[in-house]
Amino acid sequence: MSTLDLSLLLNGVDRGIARGAMRSTQSPLRMVLVEGEALRLPLSLVKVSVLSGTAWITQAGADTLVHAGACLDLSAAGDPAVISAIGKGPLFFETR
Repeated sequence: MSTLDLSLLLNGVDRGIARGAMRSTQSPLRMVLVEGEALRLPLSLVKVSVLSGTAWITQAGADTLVHAGACLDLSAAGDPAVISAIGKGPLFFETR
């Protein structure tokens, strides 16, 4: 499994006007992962909310499973996190 670094995708992107419309920079970034995909989250993202599916999040050497409807605060560890999907269904999540 390879891990994509989200900060490379967001480099130079103003999330406040990402889709051509004026939005607050505090708007969530919504993403989908399927089994076998992993994403490295930049330090600027401090919270992950799982909308559906199950996320496996690794940060600072600790693994956490986050199920649909739950959130994880990433700011406490101070290290980048890696998120991946667990199970057959897709993982829908948002970050702030």
